[in-house]
Amino acid sequence: MCKAMRTSAPPLAAPIILASLSPTRAQILAEHGITFIQMDSGFDEESLAVCEPAKFAYIACVKKLESSLELLAKQGKYDHALDSGLLCADSVVSVDGKLLRKARDKQEARNMLELQDSKRISILTALAYKSRHISFTDLSACHLELGKFELDDMLGYVDSLAWQGKAGCVMVEGFHKRYIRRQIGLESSALGLSIEKLVRFWEIV
Repeated sequence: MCKAMRTSAPPLAAPIILASLSPTRAQILAEHGITFIQMDSGFDEESLAVCEPAKFAYIACVKKLESSLELLAKQGKYDHALDSGLLCADSVVSVDGKLLRKARDKQEARNMLELQDSKRISILTALAYKSRHISFTDLSACHLELGKFELDDMLGYVDSLAWQGKAGCVMVEGFHKRYIRRQIGLESSALGLSIEKLVRFWEIV
């Protein structure tokens, strides 16, 4: 699902603003040669009383965009943000229709991983881009069919705390990589930013 609106002018006139502190999203932009400045959106996802995975990701992303614009306006940087372009994203994991967000402790992380073991999981990533001349929203899914987790490997991952900040504790570039039997969808969506869709949008506008 994606929506786009445009008036005129090219989308990238300056480094964009990435309203996310995710190092993975920052890395994705850097790998595609996109210059950016990072900031915290200031939106608390815990305030959302939404249980449907796709709906949660989309609403959270839109709320992050709104919150970021409000923060920038208070700092007197609203016009600069629209000139540069503001990018927000949100990802959640769905297993058997159950919404998985970020684990708060080791026990919750283990519970999430046990739920995913030998299952098909869906990583839903929403993104929203807004500048003075164009806006773009997208909701993408990457489905992963996982094999059986090795218990020692899983417990080591839990103890490593590498899952912190990861939706559903899913680490496609790390722990989960060796267990992926089949992938349907973009890997970038699984990593938290569907960059191919965003770049393609910039190219056609």
